[in-house]
Amino acid sequence: MDDLYRNPGPLQFDGPGADAKAVTLCVEDQDYMGRIKKLQEYLDKVRTIVKPGCSQDVLKAALSAMASVTDILSVMSSPSSAQTPL
Repeated sequence: MDDLYRNPGPLQFDGPGADAKAVTLCVEDQDYMGRIKKLQEYLDKVRTIVKPGCSQDVLKAALSAMASVTDILSVMSSPSSAQTPL
């Protein structure tokens, strides 16, 4: 069994360990990719529910929710959002 919390030692800038990636970073990458996959699953589910022929209420709810999500993500991802005081 791998020890996920082991101390890999000092950073290696040259030599055989220079390209090695810490196990903690590998776990973080897997977690990140898992969340990306989960987002894709949600988007796929929305695509299957909201399509021509769905009810007006479903379409309205989807448009409202997607507009809100898009607005929030746009604010979060804009470069000036980090500098804007609350």
